[in-house]
Amino acid sequence: MPARLESAAAALVGWAVDAALPLWATIGFDAEHGRFEERLTLSGGCLPDVPLRLMSQARQIHAYALAARRGWHADAIALVEQAFASMVRDYRGRDDREGWVFSVRRDGTVADARRDLYTHAFVLLAIASYVEATGRREVLALADETLAFIGRHMAAPEGGGFVEELPANGGVRRQNPHMHLFEGLLSLWECAGRERHLIQATELFDLFAARFFRADPGVVGEYFTADLKPADGVAGRIVEPGHHHEWIWLLRRFEQASGQSVQVYVDALYAHADRHGFDKAGMIVGELLADGTPRAGVRRIWPVAEAIRSNLIEARRGRIQGEGRAAALAVLLHDRFLTLDPPGGWLDRLDDKGRCVNDFMPASTLYHLLGAIDELSRFVSRTNQVQMPPQRSWGGGP
Repeated sequence: MPARLESAAAALVGWAVDAALPLWATIGFDAEHGRFEERLTLSGGCLPDVPLRLMSQARQIHAYALAARRGWHADAIALVEQAFASMVRDYRGRDDREGWVFSVRRDGTVADARRDLYTHAFVLLAIASYVEATGRREVLALADETLAFIGRHMAAPEGGGFVEELPANGGVRRQNPHMHLFEGLLSLWECAGRERHLIQATELFDLFAARFFRADPGVVGEYFTADLKPADGVAGRIVEPGHHHEWIWLLRRFEQASGQSVQVYVDALYAHADRHGFDKAGMIVGELLADGTPRAGVRRIWPVAEAIRSNLIEARRGRIQGEGRAAALAVLLHDRFLTLDPPGGWLDRLDDKGRCVNDFMPASTLYHLLGAIDELSRFVSRTNQVQMPPQRSWGGGP
């Protein structure tokens, strides 16, 4: 194992435990209303007038549920309990209609009543995470209710899959909400073992294979027509390396759950992202065209986190360059994006010269960061356990 992978993993776990999780549990948590803040300033201050998206609440519930399971934050379970209760109170059917509203204001009034597929996918993830952290399986009834709503009201009239939002906007369709619905279903399967969740995940895998994945040139498209053909013009040729890495990680989880081989898809996505997805500084490009032509200049933090996860999961399956790639990315993540003082926050977007281009940090990013740090910590711990002599005890990290 590269020495810098182990040192970078230790630095990132320390950052999460000592700085990030305490920051978002205090300044980043509205104790009066039991909700997480939507965003903070780069200096760690509140931005109280920003609408609070359900997606951000669900992701933070997942993040602190993970922290609870890993023993990374003493008050994690209490925060998860409060935030989950307020999520149900403030977003579920708030306008006397089925489904979950998109966002609320600080006083709890509805800011945006859309029913958004991407957001509902993260509700499922939050429910699964809550069950894993607390053992309270009774809330799986909320997952059943949410999935029933999606099935009844959001099934697309053509092409398969689901519409982006209600009321329908008539615009292009995206693979991204379906990817996260796939994630939510896999998480439900893993925490509850209910066959219907794996069946529904398999249906989304089949949609991925038939519609979103393109064998030539080995990419996942981003934008589609109403019947899930590639969108017209340039939009239909756009791909995101970060989403390739997310799909790799999710496909491997599906492979473990279902027994279906995903190797042909993983090989293609990994090769394209590895060949075209990095700039000269080692940063991950935001958008490309399918032929590898760079498109967007912004470099965001979340693709770096997802690339760490995908490279580690591939390293465990024998992909030779995986550990080295993950090590370089972990160092880059720490040294380029986690540089704020006081620590605990992050730079979400950098331009192609490495300069920060936004003046706040979104809470929703912690979901990506803790996912990568968890993968790093487990990879290092597992590798060291294998390498250590059996008579010696190992206490390698949290």
